[in-house]
Amino acid sequence: MKVSRVLVLAILMVFVCNLVGFASSPLVSNLVPGNVYIPQGTLIKTEIITPINSGKNKVNDIVIFKTTETIVINGVEVIPKGSTGEAVVTKASAAGSWGKGGKIELAAKSIKTLNGVEVPLTLDARKSGGGANMVLGILAFGIFSGFLHGSNQDIPTGTKFQVAVESDTDLKATNENLAEIMKKNNVVTVTTVQ
Repeated sequence: MKVSRVLVLAILMVFVCNLVGFASSPLVSNLVPGNVYIPQGTLIKTEIITPINSGKNKVNDIVIFKTTETIVINGVEVIPKGSTGEAVVTKASAAGSWGKGGKIELAAKSIKTLNGVEVPLTLDARKSGGGANMVLGILAFGIFSGFLHGSNQDIPTGTKFQVAVESDTDLKATNENLAEIMKKNNVVTVTTVQ
């Protein structure tokens, strides 16, 4: 009887500690107080530069995309229209016999700001802080998952989709010097495919 009371009490204490936060690890922020940041969940409209094909691409292939609009934080351009970012092929299977359709899945990686800060990206609304109703490129990428049976999935250059900033990203600048830092480091890589 005493053992069961002790066990129940121990379980109850663990539960209460978890509720209060003692048993969980503290949240760590990479943001410097006073610095400007790109908020988690910021949507970025993009389009594919690298054509993708489920029969040709392999897992870990890099896919290049570019922004189709300028990203502005506090009135300052931080990611210009035409900036390139990267995604990676996470799953790829060619079309098979007996009408089996090809499949391809991508994971967004990152894009850089004018001052070289790497911004982590995601196609997953849950990782970007969005709720169940948040629409990202996931819906657009649904067509890449093999709905056309018996053929490889082709995703041509120019296919539009959205990515989201995966976590708050420190721009390594204060509001007072953000414009100066972005102008000083105004180097943009733009890729064209012919």
